[in-house]
Amino acid sequence: MELLIMAYALKTSCARNIIGVIPYFPYSKQSKMRKRGSIVCKLLASMLAKAGLTHIITMDLHQKEIQGFFSFPVDNLRASPFLLQYIQEEIPNYRNAVIVAKSPDAAKRAQSYAERLRLGLAVIHGEAQCTELDMDDGRHSPPMVKNATVHPGLELPYCVWTDLHNTQHSESVQ
Repeated sequence: MELLIMAYALKTSCARNIIGVIPYFPYSKQSKMRKRGSIVCKLLASMLAKAGLTHIITMDLHQKEIQGFFSFPVDNLRASPFLLQYIQEEIPNYRNAVIVAKSPDAAKRAQSYAERLRLGLAVIHGEAQCTELDMDDGRHSPPMVKNATVHPGLELPYCVWTDLHNTQHSESVQ
């Protein structure tokens, strides 16, 4: 919202070019239709154009198709070269590491990192889980309760509480 306000203020002040730097483009993962971009993201692109932006610089867009939503140039910078350089220069034993993809969907990007760093690749494959978006849009109301396991050292044994309660109760009766 602040970017829209500033862009509009610059536009009304007769600025020739207004370049927005947006490292994380909001709503790029929401309301996706199959094989298409985000509906909300298209709306945001229209709002940015109407506010007066003439160019934006983003970083690692979720989908490349998002660039097509804009009526002005979009530069999508990639963070991976800098991340790879940082790993190679600052982590002394990175050769003993393994790149892990948190889901099969993330395996393509993880494989790219693993190949460039010449490391092994592991993919976590489990049951499909509801995304936060599914939980937020009301599809699961009331919210599903996940099977939470409590660390054995953190739970209070029931028998200790009942023994303590019975001891205090019996002392007050006597």
